[in-house]
Amino acid sequence: MPTDVLQTRDQRQAAKLQFNKIAAENFPQVGNVRANQCAAYLGIGLSTFWLYVEQGRIKSPTKYGVRVSVWDAAYIHQLRETGIPSAPKKAAGKAV
Repeated sequence: MPTDVLQTRDQRQAAKLQFNKIAAENFPQVGNVRANQCAAYLGIGLSTFWLYVEQGRIKSPTKYGVRVSVWDAAYIHQLRETGIPSAPKKAAGKAV
């Protein structure tokens, strides 16, 4: 296998950081954005972003298909300005 195809862990991490930097700098003011763009703009990991959606800290996306989920860019800007809210409290006596 050609050596230019193989990447070290440091190279992959550097590429991911570069993507996050570009995604955060070029985040749109209006329109719809995907989860990886939202996570990069908010400065959190993608798995953390999806955890917050599951917990109700970030509202559920608009689904355009099985694998396409988008959020409103204005809502994500609001989250960055005001901060991500804490998880809603579960009702007492309810089983998990």
